[in-house]
Amino acid sequence: MNKLKNGIEAILFAIGRSIKAKEIAEVLNLEHEEVEKILKELQQEYSNNKGIVILELNDGYQMVSNKESYEYVNAFIINSKKQNLSNTCMEVLSIIAYNPKITKSEIEKIRGVNSDSQVSRLLEYGLVEEVGRLSLPGRPAIFSVTEEFLKCMGIKSIEELPSFSEISTEDDELTMFKEEINH
Repeated sequence: MNKLKNGIEAILFAIGRSIKAKEIAEVLNLEHEEVEKILKELQQEYSNNKGIVILELNDGYQMVSNKESYEYVNAFIINSKKQNLSNTCMEVLSIIAYNPKITKSEIEKIRGVNSDSQVSRLLEYGLVEEVGRLSLPGRPAIFSVTEEFLKCMGIKSIEELPSFSEISTEDDELTMFKEEINH
C-alpha cells in the first residue's frame, strides 16, 4: 500500500498538471475509490505546513507550491514577459469568472468598449481559455476561466467565488483578488 501511495505521489509530482483520480485508476488498473482515498490522504499529509500542497481543482488533483512559499519560488522563476495585469484585464477576468461561457461580444456589451487585447492577454497568461464556439455566423468563441485561475485564487471551482453582494470597491477582497492573480 505504501508503494502504491508513493507511486501516486510521484505521478502528481511528475505530471505537472491537474489529473483526475479516474485517470490514475484507469492507467494503474485500480479501483477509483482506492485512488480517491489515497489522494485524500496525500492531500491531508501535504496540508501540514509544507512547501508543497495538493490542490483539488474541479475533479482533479495537482501538486503545487504552497502560497506561503511564493516569494522563494518566485525568486527562481524567470518569466519577464508576464507582468501584472492591468485594471482593464482584471475587469475582463472578473466578467469571465462571474459569467462562464461568455463571448467577446457579450464582454464588450457589459464593458461598453472593445476587449480583444484584454482577452488575448488573459489567454496568454492561461487564466482564461476557449471552451467552445457558438453556432452563429462567424462562430464566436466562448470563454471561461482555467484551472490556473482557480489555483491563483486558491479555490476548487468558480462556485467558491464571493457573491457580488459580498464585494464592494472599498472592500479588501477586491485588492486581495488582484494580488492573488498578479502573483
